[in-house]
Amino acid sequence: GSQGLVFAFAEDQPPLSVLDGGEEQFFITLRMTNEGEYTIPTGGVIASLSGIVKDSFKIVSMDKKSDVEIVGKSKEAGTAIPGGEELLEFGSASFQAKLPGSTSFTLRTDVCYNYQTLAVAKICLKKNVLQKEVGQVCDTSAATVPAENSGAPMHIANARQSTVGTSKVRVTFQITNDGQGQVYSADTFKTSCVGMEDKAAFVDVKVSNPDNNYKIECSQLGNRDSGTVKLITNKKDVSCTVDTSGLPETTVQDIFIIELNYQYREAIATALAVTNVR
Repeated sequence: GSQGLVFAFAEDQPPLSVLDGGEEQFFITLRMTNEGEYTIPTGGVIASLSGIVKDSFKIVSMDKKSDVEIVGKSKEAGTAIPGGEELLEFGSASFQAKLPGSTSFTLRTDVCYNYQTLAVAKICLKKNVLQKEVGQVCDTSAATVPAENSGAPMHIANARQSTVGTSKVRVTFQITNDGQGQVYSADTFKTSCVGMEDKAAFVDVKVSNPDNNYKIECSQLGNRDSGTVKLITNKKDVSCTVDTSGLPETTVQDIFIIELNYQYREAIATALAVTNVR
């Protein structure tokens, strides 16, 4: 799936309309469901209200952080276990001023949450990748590489491999934003989910082999195996070189892990009518 944290205003929090003059207390609450596979840690969600003046509505704080972890979806013995559902409460509010007539405000909430995508690709390697052998289990020059993504708004697509030397294989893949929001480098937002437009479209990338069987260098990561890249129109191609000089003479299938860490930002809005009490 391409969803991470899904959220909405809880029922009647806020209500469709409230009274003016401090006559009616109401609550603002978000209901959040983790529809992806990554467990969001405590404090990993930051929500910020906008569109209204804090003191006019007697709101204690326009920013709120989650105080529990929100468990991701999982599978146990073939049974799908849904992700966690939690509430994020801004507390009580009431419109203070007396109005000559009724009016309506737009209440917006921006939500920034920490998330991670894991993709596992299977690549074909051997010490001398140019040398063909009888009965090889895989083809070092096969273009398409099978890759599986965890459920998250950011995905890995179009994984491919090619030979670029006697003991070198190039692995390329595309990072795509398949969700509805904007992506930011991890820990961009710390206390509030506002601004930072110039920091949008960045994502932290790490590539690895679980057993460190080979060395990886990626040109877009400064010839290292980890770094930060900027997406252009929600996509970014990454090219990595795998050094196979320490591998066996015969072909092997080995694991290539791509890890994306980021903050994901989305927003919702609702109309809030303030009714004049005569």
